[in-house]
Amino acid sequence: MSDPIVRTILGHLEAALVSRERELRRDLAGLTTPTPSPSAPAAPAPGGAEADVLSRVTLSDILDEGILGARPTDKSFPLRLLLGAMAEHVTSQKNPRAREAAFVLSNALNLYFRADLDEEAKIRVGYETSRTYYAFAAAAGLERDLVARASPLLAALLGTELERVKLEATDHVSVFDSQLHERERGSDPHGSRIVSRGSFLVRVSATGMVRMKAQVRT
Repeated sequence: MSDPIVRTILGHLEAALVSRERELRRDLAGLTTPTPSPSAPAAPAPGGAEADVLSRVTLSDILDEGILGARPTDKSFPLRLLLGAMAEHVTSQKNPRAREAAFVLSNALNLYFRADLDEEAKIRVGYETSRTYYAFAAAAGLERDLVARASPLLAALLGTELERVKLEATDHVSVFDSQLHERERGSDPHGSRIVSRGSFLVRVSATGMVRMKAQVRT
């Protein structure tokens, strides 16, 4: 993107995400690293600081119970599985790449839902958040069916913060459409089959016009 305003917003977003990640790492490290003491250590209180940090990391303190407590037959269940996978990878050492991607997604979601942003900035942050979502899904090796079902739910959830536009997933579209998609770097410029997805698209609610195209790889 060549727009200097966009670059400035994304620069602030990146700095905020890095700062937030460092804070979360410090908090989690402090909670898991024992502190030497001449006296016997006190037993940790259940549901204490660690639970509070993790609840914020995974947004469980602000998300609706309809998502967090969704059952397999509920429409929002794929979103619950997605957030559960994010929480699992944030606290796991098994897959460093997935752990990093989970941290970035968590930070992006926290910035999007907690920061006081104007509509224009929130649109940009929401779009970039969708990019971190697909990056996490790829790094964690989430099943394609889960991603396809979770994507429109996450797009709708992000859209609850917006008034003039809405975010849309295009996972159901398998053929490149220049009205909806923009090829990512490394794509086959002549290929029509979409092999992976990199972001949602942004559509103006009043007119239906696509304002920001979905990033895809062909």
